[in-house]
Amino acid sequence: MSDDKSTERAGFGSLFERVTVMHATDRWAGVAGDVEAVMGSPRFSDGSAWAAWDALSVSDETDGPAWSLLARTADLAATIDVARSLGWQVGQKSVGGHETRVPLRSPSGLTVIAYTPTPAP
Repeated sequence: MSDDKSTERAGFGSLFERVTVMHATDRWAGVAGDVEAVMGSPRFSDGSAWAAWDALSVSDETDGPAWSLLARTADLAATIDVARSLGWQVGQKSVGGHETRVPLRSPSGLTVIAYTPTPAP
């Protein structure tokens, strides 16, 4: 890549604070155990549906693709605007107990789950 910003392709740039690969599987316990055997203990795990290492997360959420990117952002609205400007499909926003997320799908098929922490009540 060039250091010249004028030649960079417009995109998400600094909107994403952290991006990891996410693997979703209905065999969570087995896969998380296999990943732990390869990569060591996760930095976080709830012990039943989610485990996260620095570069990889394993989830039991099987309503999306088996592999995607998980991207943390402080500005979900701006992220959605950029996705639309790039011709990406923007899915339904969902609010969970600790995050708000929206699936984004590129024209070539890459799925990115963009999320932002949900403010504490």
